[in-house]
Amino acid sequence: MGKFVNLFVVLTVIIIMYPATPARAADFRPIKIGLATEQDQIALNVADAEAILDLAGTEPVNVPVPGDQVIMTACDDQITLNFMPVGPGPLLVIPGSSSLVWNQHHYRGGFLISAKNNHLILINFISLEDYLRGVVPREVMASWPLAALKAQAIAARTYAIASLGRHGSDNFDLCPTDHCQVYGGIDSEKASTDIAVTSTAGEIITYRGKVISAVYHSSSGGSTFDAANVWNFSVPYLKSAIDWDQNSPYNQWTRYLNWNELQGLVSHYYPLIGRLQRVSDIVSASDGQLLRITLQGDLGENTINGDQFRALAGLPSVRVQIGVIYGPAPFVNLWWSPGSPYPEALMADNAISGLVADVLTPPWDLPDPWSWLEDKEPIRMVLRGSGWGHGVGLSQWGARGMADAGYNESQILEHYYPGATITDIGNIHMDGSKNNAGQ
Repeated sequence: MGKFVNLFVVLTVIIIMYPATPARAADFRPIKIGLATEQDQIALNVADAEAILDLAGTEPVNVPVPGDQVIMTACDDQITLNFMPVGPGPLLVIPGSSSLVWNQHHYRGGFLISAKNNHLILINFISLEDYLRGVVPREVMASWPLAALKAQAIAARTYAIASLGRHGSDNFDLCPTDHCQVYGGIDSEKASTDIAVTSTAGEIITYRGKVISAVYHSSSGGSTFDAANVWNFSVPYLKSAIDWDQNSPYNQWTRYLNWNELQGLVSHYYPLIGRLQRVSDIVSASDGQLLRITLQGDLGENTINGDQFRALAGLPSVRVQIGVIYGPAPFVNLWWSPGSPYPEALMADNAISGLVADVLTPPWDLPDPWSWLEDKEPIRMVLRGSGWGHGVGLSQWGARGMADAGYNESQILEHYYPGATITDIGNIHMDGSKNNAGQ
């Protein structure tokens, strides 16, 4: 190949790289997945690559590569290739007859390498449908019923389109983690999920003609949450729905935090309140969703919402009931329930939650309602919850439950996104904006 590559040739190569999937999705542009950021160097085997092109100028330039291995680094936002300066880039690696490999993982499409702040960013430039082949089996089990896999494929396709440009500051659309969608490339692909992707190619979810933000989670623990109660903004298709997740392994769970462990977490996240002394003002919705909790320290206090506490304590979900065990013996168990301003107090023979001797009636109406506990200290927090994830939108385990009961993918998605419909992507005007999600 000559040193200068005609732009028409590059466009032709890109079209070859991204052949048309079924006609319904054929016109959608390839997307960019940021495989790695802030890399000191990127090593690639380019033995089977068609070419490496420098896209810095008005026309792409072929970059000659001696040998099969290249090591790219960045210096002053300039890319070096095998320690020889190339320029600011970005560089496009076009695959040949074999897939490209990075970090022992195989990927369809091409690689785009750019420099930023003296580090490199590695981007996988890939068709939407090929991207989904590496997403669906990482998000759900490939052994699940086909209807559940199809529902996941449609939701993941919709989410990707609605989230284009989410990482625009780094020049890619989506990351490969659960911050966006988990993506594993060719090594993750399975026959069953490939069928789910190809048989739904081009199908997306819309609300009143706009692409929705098709958020999803593993399991809600009985009923999904209204987005207004989780993220403080209302979305007409993200309302609470009965969840079919009764067979989820996360349907019920219990976690324990020793008080000194909780004190360490609070000191890390909220150091201004000092050493944690107690929790209070715990408010939950009628469906068990934790709405707020007050952390009281020796220097001050801070009231945080359920999502913030979930992050602090590393909990699977915000559907959780909180208990605190005070000692020494006889131990007092405090349990907060929805709708009650103060916790229920139980006297226990030991510090094992659930072994109860008496129900107490604390003097909560005193000027200092906690004075009756002055001879005791918190020793452990007990957290009993259900669900895994934020609990909004499609429940993956719920989709499996509905599929097991004979529902198809359309019925599943219309149940978890009420009022939304499945639409062909060709019928939607796409502007490439992440703000195209219907609200």
